[in-house]
Amino acid sequence: GSIQHQRGLSLVELLVGVALGIVLVAGVLQIFDGTKRGYRFAETQSRVQENARFGLDILGYDMRMAGSVGCSAYAENFNNRLVAANLPAPFNPEAGIEGWEATGTAPGSAAFNLPAANAALVDAGISATWTSSGGSQLDLGTMTLPGSDIIRVWRADPVTAAINEIDTSGAAPIVNVTGNIDIQPGEILLMTDCQNVDLVQACTVAAGAPDANGNPTTILTLSGACTPGNAAAAPILTQVGGQLLRLESFIYYVSKRDGIATNPPGLFRSPLGAGVANSAAAGVAEEVVEGVENLQVVYGVDLNGNRVIDQYRTADNVPDWNDVLSMQIALLMRSTETGDDVSGAVTRTLLRAPDAGGNLQNIQANVPADGRFRQIYTTTITLRNRVQ
Repeated sequence: GSIQHQRGLSLVELLVGVALGIVLVAGVLQIFDGTKRGYRFAETQSRVQENARFGLDILGYDMRMAGSVGCSAYAENFNNRLVAANLPAPFNPEAGIEGWEATGTAPGSAAFNLPAANAALVDAGISATWTSSGGSQLDLGTMTLPGSDIIRVWRADPVTAAINEIDTSGAAPIVNVTGNIDIQPGEILLMTDCQNVDLVQACTVAAGAPDANGNPTTILTLSGACTPGNAAAAPILTQVGGQLLRLESFIYYVSKRDGIATNPPGLFRSPLGAGVANSAAAGVAEEVVEGVENLQVVYGVDLNGNRVIDQYRTADNVPDWNDVLSMQIALLMRSTETGDDVSGAVTRTLLRAPDAGGNLQNIQANVPADGRFRQIYTTTITLRNRVQ
């Protein structure tokens, strides 16, 4: 090599090199984009599955406890000592479980359309869009997304206090209990000795003197000075040595955060008496889990009194809520982000259950082509206080 024999790249060689570089970079970018999309999709799937698992766990715990009244699954005498005139019509703790069927979502019906992304909520307490049986009613202000069923559970909180003394000599009964139950004034409670159940309200709560073992006690006054209040003439059936438990109730439904139509849907519940003047009314709603777009429920009913499920029915076809032994629940979950699904507009089967004639049919929903990932999760829950 002398200098005169050395030369650079020709234009053609340069263009070929640039083209190869572009192809290589494009390939790397495509691999990166595919990896990024795959990671995002896997993350979306994981989040949806986690939300579904959490939602079903919460529902499962409450539904399995439906109708519990403490130490006995079935009390011989249920004594409601609350002032009947002050009780809201939906107050029905003896039912244990209640449900409301969304119109157009029964097994065998034509596939229904999921609500639009910005669909407004509807007050299920006054809307004819939801129907039930046995006279069950919903509290006003149960703001629900159309097309989803509604469940209400009544149960005793598992935390108990021991009843040390029941003093009925004064104007209002006074009950002394031991136990770390943290009773708040106005709470509705269950007193039980495993044969009798008294439904009462703690109008005032005060600390009592320690018991013989040095344990702190709580003194409850069961007067008429709160709402709904205790009926003055009603007796107390529970004996000393029984248990005191908090009455809990939750209405489960699909709604949107803060009631704003543009917010994504989720599973909500309204606890008993939280933030309202009447402790027997449904309280302020709380979000359980995001991403629940639809809720479907059918109920396993005992039709002949042998405590065995004879048929699954929708809420509007349950003859007696005390005969419900199990439930089948379906949650349609969706991602909050778009672009994770390319399946387009499809019809999904949410649940298979018998229709009014006993024939197995599908509950189907038309899913929009909005690019959101969706998955259906189902479970069967046995009400442990009602099966043999």
